[in-house]
Amino acid sequence: MSVRHIWIIQLPNVQNKTVKVLLSRKFPTVEKHACLVGGDGYVRVAPDPQMARLLMQEVGYGPAGRKFVADRDSCRERLQKPVFKVRTEEGDLWPLVVLQQNDLLLCCLPLVDCPDALQDRSLVAIPSVSVGFALLCCLAEALRVPSQELATRLTELPAFLNEAAPFGCVRDTCADSVLAKLTNRPIMLPKSEKLAAWKPVLHRGKSSIHLGITEFIRASQCNQEEMRDTMEVYGTITCRAELEGVSSDIILNVSHAPDSLSIPLDQLTVHPCVLSADSAPLPNTFALCHYSAHRLQELPIFGSFTMKQQLDPQRLHVSVLLKLSDQIRNSFDYCELQIPLYNSPQVVSFDSNPSQGMVTLSPDRRIVVWNIGQKFSSKSQEVSLTATVQLGEKRQTAPVSSPEDQFCVGLNSYCQLYFLVTEFTHTGCYVDPRSVQVSPATKFKLTTAREYKSTDYKIWNSLGEALTVKSS
Repeated sequence: MSVRHIWIIQLPNVQNKTVKVLLSRKFPTVEKHACLVGGDGYVRVAPDPQMARLLMQEVGYGPAGRKFVADRDSCRERLQKPVFKVRTEEGDLWPLVVLQQNDLLLCCLPLVDCPDALQDRSLVAIPSVSVGFALLCCLAEALRVPSQELATRLTELPAFLNEAAPFGCVRDTCADSVLAKLTNRPIMLPKSEKLAAWKPVLHRGKSSIHLGITEFIRASQCNQEEMRDTMEVYGTITCRAELEGVSSDIILNVSHAPDSLSIPLDQLTVHPCVLSADSAPLPNTFALCHYSAHRLQELPIFGSFTMKQQLDPQRLHVSVLLKLSDQIRNSFDYCELQIPLYNSPQVVSFDSNPSQGMVTLSPDRRIVVWNIGQKFSSKSQEVSLTATVQLGEKRQTAPVSSPEDQFCVGLNSYCQLYFLVTEFTHTGCYVDPRSVQVSPATKFKLTTAREYKSTDYKIWNSLGEALTVKSS
């Protein structure tokens, strides 16, 4: 049960607009075995840039990946996620196991010893698929570190794979165990105590607990009387406990900050270790619980967006007004507005007049990007942008970013807002540091963090139509 190849690909985000292969690891001995077993049906792995492009298209990321492709999207195709098939010039590469974590795409190509399993597409007959998935989960755990530590952890991955899967043969899928072996941490356990199966390595050193809350908001605004604004807030509370000893109990209270709106949390789901009194805290970062909140009365940032054509149909006049709610902290790590024009010709030129910040074009000249900055005006709590956009000649085909963008023709358009506020949550949810207790009692360093960020925060053109469902 081995793997032929492993990739870690960075997906496009606000900071990085391009796809990048962060790790590509080929195992020649397994590849030679695959060639001998496959015979005439052996398909060679394509070069990394081509594989990254094909994987993005197959999984459905990026402009090219989100168009309808009959071979991939037809109902005749068998859906086997997280296992995918990539079509190359030499043939189909299957089974490719794909796992996404934040802005990373983790992929591996397991070895198939039985040629008949390739023809039948039977996952049950290929045990290496399960092993490959376990290895990707192990890599995901190893990469679940703060963003400032990610670059360092990526440089350690070759050694990590040498220990976890030497010569492509998977032998250890516990990230904490592999990291302990790499750092030569001893496993010291008294004879009277038994080590948990999920915790093969004891923590040695200073005890610490890190508790983090990440809260997201998804919203759709239209600024039309017949269209109702919608919003959805949901969040995750994560925990990382590095405590000496075999098992420890942690008690904490999730509450609302005294100066917050104190919005009730709905649909709270918790990790199994919270449900069972016999479960100890996991040594790596895990989701303690998930929650949602449906009783928000006001959007954090109210937006008004209009886009209309001048006498020249290739000339657009754009106007944006954003007003910050007084319930939100006026301090952003980043705040950026994007106006996509995917179904239009490329932007030839533009003239903008922002009240603050800087306006630029994306590299493909199809997105107007307004970097608003880290604060709104302290007096009015408002920022505005007016711009005139000149489009080029109309072409027969234009790249489509997502299925909904096919709706965005003419005045049917939207702008998308991206922001991040640290040490803040809209609901007021926070962990009271005074409530955190560890049993048996021990000294530990407690770190807490909160962040509030947008996801799919759209403001539709008030002069066009919005892709929403009207409720009677």
